Amino acid sequence: MTTKLWVKIFISVFVCLAVLMAVMVAVIDPFFHYHKPLGVFYYTLDNERYQNNGITRNFDYNALITGTSMTQNFKASQAQELWDKDFIKVCYAGAMYKEINDNIELALSTHDVDVVVRCLDGTYLLEDKDAERNDLGTYPEYLYDDNIFNDVNYLLNSTVIGGYCLPMIFNLVTGGESGITSFDEYSRWMEQATLGATGVLGDRTSYTAPEESVSTLTEEEIKTLTDTIKQNVTDTAAAHPDTQFYYFFPPYSAAFWGGSWEKGTLIKEIECYRLAAELILPYENIHLFAFDDMTDITCNLDNYRDVSHYGSDINDMILEMMAADENRLTLDNYNEYYDEMEQFYENYDFNSLIE
Repeated sequence: MTTKLWVKIFISVFVCLAVLMAVMVAVIDPFFHYHKPLGVFYYTLDNERYQNNGITRNFDYNALITGTSMTQNFKASQAQELWDKDFIKVCYAGAMYKEINDNIELALSTHDVDVVVRCLDGTYLLEDKDAERNDLGTYPEYLYDDNIFNDVNYLLNSTVIGGYCLPMIFNLVTGGESGITSFDEYSRWMEQATLGATGVLGDRTSYTAPEESVSTLTEEEIKTLTDTIKQNVTDTAAAHPDTQFYYFFPPYSAAFWGGSWEKGTLIKEIECYRLAAELILPYENIHLFAFDDMTDITCNLDNYRDVSHYGSDINDMILEMMAADENRLTLDNYNEYYDEMEQFYENYDFNSLIE
């Protein structure tokens, strides 16, 4: 057999295998790029930025939970009971405002969405409206666009083939269960977390009063915050008046505010919340909630994994309170709310947190 013939055979076999692998990925579709799950396989949900876009595009739902790691411990089943809607949960750990809102826009463009539950992280209020995290690895743009030619990055991806498709086929042929990771379990971190002062405070031995404090936002910061909220929060609500948006500021621990106090930025950071609320509250289909006044929770470090991340019991409470319209900010009460928050933490003994 000639070398030329061997080369032709090799190329033919290689092309056939490549086509076979690509067809396998497209049919099973573990990242839901083309369709929702097939009933015969078991789909493991374990990669937010690779799977959320497909979930948002192709699953059946009329409500969603989204946001950063502050929302990962929410249970979709609890939200379904409270709002009587069909929820998906598509969280983005570490995401800034634009990434989360882009996915909300996708949901609204592909589904009739009645309810959106989302956190609004105070730590990102002064980030640019288009800011994105660039420290979370390569972003799978090929899964988000409509360019069929770059789908080769998915269809012939060794991790997708070896890490997802082949194990799913093996599970099927060996009689394993079919189905999908529940949205209660998807992205949940509570069972791996250790709550308490040790993890929250680390090696901190005291809080030291700042030499000076910054209490006002600059004109540039006001513009940045305004642009961020407008593009990534209120414009979306204005364009979809029939959708009800249940948004909340996550209740960071007293240790978080102790760090802000020590840096001299506590009042300024609270002013960010006040301005954000002022911009959001005129929109009647945004229900805005805050829980920082629940100091029995925020000052008890047994509720926290670190200075900002609270345990799942707090997630449960937040859903229940939002559904019951409790702790809602309004145009009539938000200034008083933040005045009281400012007064509390300006006078709080943060060193009492240290055992």
